[in-house]
Amino acid sequence: MEDRKFICPCYRHKDDIAETGHCICHLFVRSDYHRPEIEGPPEPSEGSEWPRIVVYGASWCKDTIRSRRYLNSHGVPYTLVDVDQDPEAARQVKEWNQGYLSTPTLDIDGKIVTVPSDKELAEILGIEGG
Repeated sequence: MEDRKFICPCYRHKDDIAETGHCICHLFVRSDYHRPEIEGPPEPSEGSEWPRIVVYGASWCKDTIRSRRYLNSHGVPYTLVDVDQDPEAARQVKEWNQGYLSTPTLDIDGKIVTVPSDKELAEILGIEGG
């Protein structure tokens, strides 16, 4: 446990492991950690009024998980791009975020939104009651 501060570049690893079961850098996980299961995005319906949304995120990122759950719970279709699996997508996210790989970053019909709160998503998408 003591050597983590020398190996892990993340100053938050102790708090992250306690809260989510893993360090944000994923070098360390609790022994009982299981990656959260999230259902896939809702399918877009014919003539849908929702904007085109691309979520650039990471499967381990608690903000990506939160945003996906919010979109799913409101039936909002989106395309998910895992920046850990797509180097070009990771490069694009860094370009949008002044060199930072901030997740999630959403492209909502050309409007780039970085790590939006549920309230911000509700406002952008016109969802009443957040």
